[in-house]
Amino acid sequence: MIKEKNPLLKLKLYKSISPLMSFYNNNVESFYDLYEILLEAPFENIWFETMHILFGYCQLVAYLFDATVSSTFLIK
Repeated sequence: MIKEKNPLLKLKLYKSISPLMSFYNNNVESFYDLYEILLEAPFENIWFETMHILFGYCQLVAYLFDATVSSTFLIK
């Protein structure tokens, strides 16, 4: 009875990667690439990234004190 083939049970197993996992892997690889670029010339690149972050915060503060935004959300 064990040696009999069961025609009702046919399984095909294969390994697939979910789209979420491939998205995660692509993002992690891009972070490693960014880290590698930062390590090529660390002082110049850290200074450059720091300036970008500071300019981003300045834009955020300027947006908050804009007349349209402040009259709508902040000052009532």
